[in-house]
Amino acid sequence: MADVLERPARAAARRDPREALEPLLDDLLRALAFEKAIVLLYDDERSALVGSFGIGVPDAAVRELTLPLAQSDNPIVAVLRGGVPERIRDVSRDERLSQPLRDALASMGIGPLLVTPLRSASERTTTDRDGKGPAALGWDARGEWAGVVLLSRASGVTQVDVDALVPFSRQAGEALSLQRDVELLRQTSEAHAVEKEWLWWMVNGVGDAVLVTDSNNDIVLQNRRAELLFRAGDEDSAGKRRAVWMNNFLFTAALSTWNLERVQATTSREVTLVDPFEGEELIYEVITTPATNYRVGVRGTVSVLKNVTDIRHIGEELARGRERLATAEEEVRIERDRLDLILRNVPNPIIVVDNDNQIISMNPAAQRLFKGDTASSRSGHTALANDARFTSFLAQLRLEPATSKRGEIALVDPASEDRLEMEVSATEVRDARGAVIAIVSVMQDIGRLRELERRRLEQVLFDSEKLAATGRLAASIAHEINNPLEAVQNALYLLQQSVTAAAADRQYLEIASRETQRMSRILRQMLGFYRQTEAMSSIDVNALVEEAEGLVVKRLRERGVQIANQFDPVIPRIRASGDQLKQVLLNLLLNAADSMAKGGTITVATQSGAGAETELFGRDAVQIQVRDTGQGIPDDVLAQIFEPFFSTKPGKGTGLGLWVSQGIVQSHGGTMRVRSRVGRGTTFTITLPVEGPGDARAA
Repeated sequence: MADVLERPARAAARRDPREALEPLLDDLLRALAFEKAIVLLYDDERSALVGSFGIGVPDAAVRELTLPLAQSDNPIVAVLRGGVPERIRDVSRDERLSQPLRDALASMGIGPLLVTPLRSASERTTTDRDGKGPAALGWDARGEWAGVVLLSRASGVTQVDVDALVPFSRQAGEALSLQRDVELLRQTSEAHAVEKEWLWWMVNGVGDAVLVTDSNNDIVLQNRRAELLFRAGDEDSAGKRRAVWMNNFLFTAALSTWNLERVQATTSREVTLVDPFEGEELIYEVITTPATNYRVGVRGTVSVLKNVTDIRHIGEELARGRERLATAEEEVRIERDRLDLILRNVPNPIIVVDNDNQIISMNPAAQRLFKGDTASSRSGHTALANDARFTSFLAQLRLEPATSKRGEIALVDPASEDRLEMEVSATEVRDARGAVIAIVSVMQDIGRLRELERRRLEQVLFDSEKLAATGRLAASIAHEINNPLEAVQNALYLLQQSVTAAAADRQYLEIASRETQRMSRILRQMLGFYRQTEAMSSIDVNALVEEAEGLVVKRLRERGVQIANQFDPVIPRIRASGDQLKQVLLNLLLNAADSMAKGGTITVATQSGAGAETELFGRDAVQIQVRDTGQGIPDDVLAQIFEPFFSTKPGKGTGLGLWVSQGIVQSHGGTMRVRSRVGRGTTFTITLPVEGPGDARAA
């Protein structure tokens, strides 16, 4: 700190050297009849003698002079180093001086010179190692205002002049020392004030209360933050004064207790105080450090109070949060166990995969498909194959933009080796930012559902065939009975016309007439039973064909039969009964499969237009073709296939399938044609009007 304060003092003194030296130089010039004087002072930064001011010469010219100390041959520099005055009889001819210096001195009218050292009284004379005279000046002990004075007189200088300079050197040293002491005292006071000001700002710049207490625990010094807690004036309210008194009491009591613990190191403790403004409880962390004022010999304690009320409240809230979190975790665990129990009892496989298609979790039904029996190598291979198929399938499914996706995949049961047709419903799971983090896939065995639906439709078709056969039989009977019944009704009518109303037997004729009319109504009801009607709606033909194929695809695959579709993507929708047309397609597909005992391919094609069907000429229509690669139908059999009770499969079926199918197509206003070649297969072509049957259009 002394060095820091000393440097500003030196700098301030150097800024005004003329004030101390000019009066002495004036007296010297008058006393010794010197005409001109130049003062050169040492500059630490340049390591040179630099012109300061002059008497009898311009100051501007003096300040241009610079003599580096490295010029050891320069007599002026030698005077500074040796401390012994020296005469220079002729400046213009003394070769020890550099030419620029000689020119500069000559321009200022300087002739013969007397160079004398300039030292302050603080300098200590040093000697060389052998004790013979002054040593080279040690620049750390040169004193203040080290430099030289150049005195010039046109008449020349003598040894008498040198001796006369001794009092001047002593007086100059005393003047410089006095001014240095004054400047040092002033700068020290200013530095102390500045340091005290910075200390005040440092202590009050922190947000914590800082205070110093003596050995009696009385507050000696405190910053502004501490004053808010421990100081109150008469103008303050009674509540604030009471709170401040309470704080002083609580802190003093706490400090007394802590002092009894005899802990000398810096210690952190807590104390509870009162907010003087709000009256709320405040919790402070107190860091105490023992301190000693060596100037007065008093021991005390420095205390720093940090408000940790919010931190403690946050800690309490965190503790409560941890309790709530523990409760929530318990609820989550219970809910997870409940969900796990539900998933374990769901018969459908459920799989959760991440973005890399790696399985995260699965329920037991899925584990049976994708893990298999670890004891069986065959089961394990089947499970791995299922996993590979599912991963590939899911990768393709991810390409669809929808959040929820559906698709079908064929798997194998690792336990029974049965082929499984599974419908997969995949749903993306997103986080709070909308990023996909997982995909949940639920599988449904639609093969069994399709088999049940196929059997149901077969039963419906069989029932329809029986019903149609019964209706056809009833219609035939009704037709055969209706003709003689009409003759009987006519005969009864003629008898009624010929018999008078008063005749005794007329009542029997009326009875017979009424009964024959009742029989006629019964026959009409039987004909109406044969002509059943179905509700019509708008049908997508391609979707209807796919739905019918899905019901029999498993059964056909088991028999080595494949299905190939050739759909017209822009085929119009038609007005029809979906259930009835599905029965027709189902019957054609099963018949085609029966004709291919060694397997083959069934091709189903759809197209717009009526083709060569003249019956639907000029009307919008669609066609459905079912082609097989079976053994074909001989020509003599081909003419009878649409007759009722005719079958090429002895012992199987009723022989009514194609007859009923043709009736359904005709009831829709369409046609059903067949082409076949032995050994080349058979093609059934169904042509249906877009607007539906004629009666429906008229309606």
